[in-house]
Amino acid sequence: MQEHSWAPRVSKTFAKQHYTCRTYDFPKHIVEQRQKTVLRQFQQTTNQLQHYTMELEQTGGLKKWKLPFDSAILSNAINECVKNAQQRLRKEFDYKKKMLSLNSSDHHFIRKFYDLKPNEEQIHLAKMIWKTTADELKTIEYIEILRKRIFLQRLPSRIDKIINQTIEPIELLLSNSTINKDQRASLISSCSKTITQYKFDLMSLNLNIMENIKRDHQQSLKDLQLKLIISNHDETSIEVIKAGQIAMRKRHHPCRLFFINCAAVTRRANSASQLRVL
Repeated sequence: MQEHSWAPRVSKTFAKQHYTCRTYDFPKHIVEQRQKTVLRQFQQTTNQLQHYTMELEQTGGLKKWKLPFDSAILSNAINECVKNAQQRLRKEFDYKKKMLSLNSSDHHFIRKFYDLKPNEEQIHLAKMIWKTTADELKTIEYIEILRKRIFLQRLPSRIDKIINQTIEPIELLLSNSTINKDQRASLISSCSKTITQYKFDLMSLNLNIMENIKRDHQQSLKDLQLKLIISNHDETSIEVIKAGQIAMRKRHHPCRLFFINCAAVTRRANSASQLRVL
């Protein structure tokens, strides 16, 4: 971790006003202590493995198994098992490390802006630009979620539950014994297609609305940036404000947890379908 990543903490109010994050790593001395502990534990485990291997070779325990044995192969196999088991954990770690660095960079530009001693108007414009940028990024994130949901044909659970409740009376009607088997099958199929299409149309409508909101945010940003230019701001403060925007966009990481959850939901749904088939 680079030295600048241990950035000074900012208050919750400050973070909210400047549309930044308050994610922090542990203090540097704690991280260094933990690294030493992990290295020591790793060395102890390696030594124990070597000790047990030598003990087996010396006592002739391997001959009883009547199997070829190579300690290097065993060691490599253990390392590969650990590496595979920790793959997701490593990705999570790399993600958090990257976000800590980006958050630190974000805070750096905010501090740099205030070091220029801006007046109230400049501060207001900077906050408005950062706010609109944050709103635009949230909208983009929501749009990506909607597109993913449309692809998976999955509404948010709350909305899906409401829609499913509205079709309960129809299901009750379809269970009427006076309807013959073929008609019931046809009506159920028609009902299912209608509900599916309705859900798709609802998601498409949401997507269209959010696309319009995104365009509004982008237009607002253009207007604010023009106002910033014509308000006699010095070039340095303008560059710092823009750099803050760039840092916000780099920090933006849309839909990550949602995609993980969607994958899990899809796997469960596929498993359930397979069970029903069986």
